[in-house]
Amino acid sequence: MNRVGVGVSRESNPEAAVAEVLNSAIKEVNLPQVHWVMIFFTPDHFVHAGRLHELIREQTKCECIAGCSGMGVITGEGEITQGPGLVLMAGFTPGLHLKALAKYQELEHSAGVTQQLREELENFGYENSLFFFFPDVYQHQPNNFINMFNYLKSSLSVYGGGSCNDGSQETSIQFGPNIVTLNGAGGLAMAGMTEFVAGVTQSCATLGEPMFVTEIKDDLILSLDGKPALEVFTEVAKEFHFKDMEEAAQQLLLSFPLDPEKPVFTGEGAMARHVTGVDVNSQGITTSQIVHQGGVVSFAYRNHKSAEIDIRAMLTRLKNKNSKTPDFGVYFNCSSRGEALYGRSNVDTQIIREILGEFPLIGFYGGYEMAQMPQGVQLYTCLLYTSPSPRDS
Repeated sequence: MNRVGVGVSRESNPEAAVAEVLNSAIKEVNLPQVHWVMIFFTPDHFVHAGRLHELIREQTKCECIAGCSGMGVITGEGEITQGPGLVLMAGFTPGLHLKALAKYQELEHSAGVTQQLREELENFGYENSLFFFFPDVYQHQPNNFINMFNYLKSSLSVYGGGSCNDGSQETSIQFGPNIVTLNGAGGLAMAGMTEFVAGVTQSCATLGEPMFVTEIKDDLILSLDGKPALEVFTEVAKEFHFKDMEEAAQQLLLSFPLDPEKPVFTGEGAMARHVTGVDVNSQGITTSQIVHQGGVVSFAYRNHKSAEIDIRAMLTRLKNKNSKTPDFGVYFNCSSRGEALYGRSNVDTQIIREILGEFPLIGFYGGYEMAQMPQGVQLYTCLLYTSPSPRDS
């Protein structure tokens, strides 16, 4: 029978922190053996990340270790976004096929991280597998990974978050089976599950009416409904009373429908992306999403009420798909959510427990999040939970 345990610690001392999480994740649930470990930690543990990895390997006798640093960490009990935080999930799942990895570019002319990942995942060789992915956000563009995943030869569902820190330095840490990397990319692949369920959520409400993208040049959106895009952006910011353009840039987003033929601008039917830059000379704006002339977009803004409504709707859909209590789950949350959005802590985790019940859950606050969608891998805050029993062979 499969068993999964979770441990959490606020201890700053690495020995004490590891002892606490392993006691909860392994001893309290009586794992007979540890087949895999997933671990996330806050920036306070950067200075002794190597020691954390060493202790976990020694004490679990497990070679399948994956994880990373994040702005904050999450369990079913709540979130830790200030001070030291360490969360660990350990699994006894006989029959699953597993592969943990962490990659970095050793030399300027050696194989890049994306190429190394492609080779490892294609060599994994199992169809309909699941990949938890933890790439660095500072030196790697998410679209490079997304393009690679969407053209892999093997069938792989990808969910993950961008490994980061608190913004004080552009450094992230990834754990692999026998390696700790800086600004690399890591993950954990699993194959042989009977079932897993995933949902995505956003924290946005739309503003105004949808508009057509009427002119683009390279990555610049030059006009919306025939008007200069920067002029439209400024008008929307003034209309909704942002105190200045800096606040507008932080809170205003562009919402893109996944299905242009049946455009929807909220929930799972849309992708909300920040305005990443402006060009005063051309009156253009840029965003991280690839934009096509003739497409339709809407402005949106971060809103705690719409965020709570959307996550409740997402979780209810998941509950209706599968009413069983999950065996374990992973939540990749956005660093712009949490207390920064709601004004109080633990909102999302409380809603998850309320709707799905108590189950082993970990996650972290990342620089971005990835989720498998019908159109391929996209950038979304996501929750995945699973029943990890292997298929009958």
